[in-house]
Amino acid sequence: MRRGLVLAGALVAAATPALASDPADMAEAAKTYATQAPNTLALPRQGQTQIPNYGEAQFRNVRANYKRFELVNDRIVFCGEVNVKDPATSAFTGWTKFAYLPGDPPILVTPRPGLGLREVGPQVLRNVCETGQETWLDGDFTAFFQKKPGPPV
Repeated sequence: MRRGLVLAGALVAAATPALASDPADMAEAAKTYATQAPNTLALPRQGQTQIPNYGEAQFRNVRANYKRFELVNDRIVFCGEVNVKDPATSAFTGWTKFAYLPGDPPILVTPRPGLGLREVGPQVLRNVCETGQETWLDGDFTAFFQKKPGPPV
């Protein structure tokens, strides 16, 4: 009986995949996109407000998740919170959730009016940051986002 339990335990252990560390390509892509984020998000694109006064914006809890796709490019998504200064009043607007999808074009979504794509913000946030099925990369990416934008290149 004991021998059967040991054998059954060995079979279960063999059937359970070992958790791998972050894939090197996804970790490197996240670091690259996070490094580029201040310059990318500081620029207006096609009349869309990205992050006004980016140099004064505050970030916290920025994490990255990724999704592998078989037939299209893999996707990195950053999720966190941002506090920005309203250009009209110079007052901070308060912490709001955001999702940043790097790419061409880069997409910023929030539920806050005047900050990224607000109209679809709540739905996108739910679908890319809050499903409970995200594959989160290790680490906090806040420091990358907190850097000041550099001169345009």
